[in-house]
Amino acid sequence: MSSPEMALAVSKVLSQGYQIDPDAFTFLSELSAKVDVDPILRLVIEKKDSARVERVISKSDLEFATPREEIVGDVLGREETEADLVVTSDPTSKIAPVEAKEGFKKLFQDRYVHLVEIAKRRPDSKNIASIESAKATKEKTYKIAGLLSVRNSKKGGGVEIVLDDPTGSAKLFCGNEVADSALALPLDSLVVAEVSPGRGGGQLYVRELLLPDVPMRKLVGSQHRTYAVMLSDLHIGSKFFLADDFGRFLAWLNGELGDLDIVDRIKYVIVAGDIIDGIGVYPGQEYQLSERNLQGQYDAARNFLERVPKRMKLLLIPGNHDPVRQALPQPAPTPDVAGSLYGLENAVNLGGPATVKLDGVNFLIYHGRSLDDVIATVPNLTYDRPVDAMEVLLKARHLAPIYGKRTALSPEVRDMLVIDPVPDVFHAGHVHTLDVGSYRGTIVVNSGTFQSQTPFQANMGLDPISSIVPILDLSTFEVVRRSFTRSSFGDSGQPVTAG
Repeated sequence: MSSPEMALAVSKVLSQGYQIDPDAFTFLSELSAKVDVDPILRLVIEKKDSARVERVISKSDLEFATPREEIVGDVLGREETEADLVVTSDPTSKIAPVEAKEGFKKLFQDRYVHLVEIAKRRPDSKNIASIESAKATKEKTYKIAGLLSVRNSKKGGGVEIVLDDPTGSAKLFCGNEVADSALALPLDSLVVAEVSPGRGGGQLYVRELLLPDVPMRKLVGSQHRTYAVMLSDLHIGSKFFLADDFGRFLAWLNGELGDLDIVDRIKYVIVAGDIIDGIGVYPGQEYQLSERNLQGQYDAARNFLERVPKRMKLLLIPGNHDPVRQALPQPAPTPDVAGSLYGLENAVNLGGPATVKLDGVNFLIYHGRSLDDVIATVPNLTYDRPVDAMEVLLKARHLAPIYGKRTALSPEVRDMLVIDPVPDVFHAGHVHTLDVGSYRGTIVVNSGTFQSQTPFQANMGLDPISSIVPILDLSTFEVVRRSFTRSSFGDSGQPVTAG
């Protein structure tokens, strides 16, 4: 289209009382070199007139009205790069449970050794003595490390804790100055304690408590502006699965709803568990299912997920509703059970937790079952802010430190739930609450759900955050959100940025 024709088309718009914002004008100028923009502008104006919205034309208005085949890389400034996916850890082939008593002994021994090694990387925790050798020390203060087996508040004030290492146990008293720190420690996590003996050497007093923690880091992003979409808890097969909202999300992924500046740069779609609702997960579940056959649920999941564009890698891990063992770590569902998903050519089926590199960015993907235990046992944590509980796991450098509660652990020779190396992005779900944060340089995301409130959640007073999707820019680590609820779509039919 020549410049005079472009000028004429723009003058028609202005004469009708419309304005064109600067980004839209730049986009229009680039597009005019390829196509006639007059019909595109007429379609935008017709849509805005019928909706009676603000008379300003934005770039997203133009994208929405432009035939997709005309939106090419040189218009969007998008680099044509293929997905760069490396699976760095998948527990599926490594799971080898040992007979329970011996297995749990080996599991906790391995946990202790690995976490002590991590703790010693801290500048303030290099000189850690064993509990047995510390008994003979003449030092006024020293550091020991052990797994936290007991934590009790005392009636007279303070907190008593017990740490265990391979050489023995130590009962420690935490005065008021460290009592809050003691109460915030997850049970069965590795704790480094700076202690000093009392008079007579009988009682040990805690001066400082430390978890292995993650170091402060500055993230290095992808060289390309690409995006990863983070989902979890679809619960396909449940009566409460929000099929219309998920359909809008898939239409958006396919560029049918505009927002192409982001959509055309998405290379990864991650689902952190509970892809289907499952069968027999809890008593009475059958009355809350739209599909009571496991294969039928997976077939329905395939019908949805096959609409994810093939140029995008689809990463799938299981959750507590998927048909794999409940004990952590979890293997990927087998093809004989989840064959429908294995038929998706762009799908990568992994166990949980899994670690992957996406365009060089390290992701830790975990469903999040242990968040229930952390929220229940660590003060001041709530389901409204799951990122706070995820930060506790990062501090403990373990995905499920608490033993004997709601999270089942498998008696493995190697503890595959230790967080090592430190992830750039920690992605979980399970609690049905969208939450985003950052801890010491690690981006922390809990990705909400595509399921409405269930009767169980209503009884518990839990109100899920549904159908709002976090999308991570792998070059800048900025997280944007898009809402796919019917009410969040404006009259323009385009997705709304969620706060």
